Amino acid sequence: MALTGKASEGEVRRPAPPWSEIADSAEYRRLESMRRRAMLATIGIFTVATGAFLILSGYARPFMRKSIDGGLTVAYVWILALTVLAWVLVWAYLRFAERLEVESKEMLRRGGYAEEER
Repeated sequence: MALTGKASEGEVRRPAPPWSEIADSAEYRRLESMRRRAMLATIGIFTVATGAFLILSGYARPFMRKSIDGGLTVAYVWILALTVLAWVLVWAYLRFAERLEVESKEMLRRGGYAEEER
């Protein structure tokens, strides 16, 4: 079994986790499935919003040129909303990823492979 890292004086070297066994576990597959669904949902939401913007920009120009207030048009508002949407999706995914990280560390800890917090 492979050993992790370099051991300094008095430090105990721990065996490396059996990654192939962990990857075959039901719990790992559940976490991976959750991550995949979250990514697909995030990409899908942004793709639909961006695609709608592009299609309307090409085929509904009179609508996209409509003035909301002075020089502010529907197209400007939509592109600003896409920017905000991107930031919101990134923030939501990062929160989700933090939860996945906690669950994966817990899975490794239960298997006896988690490193102690320093």
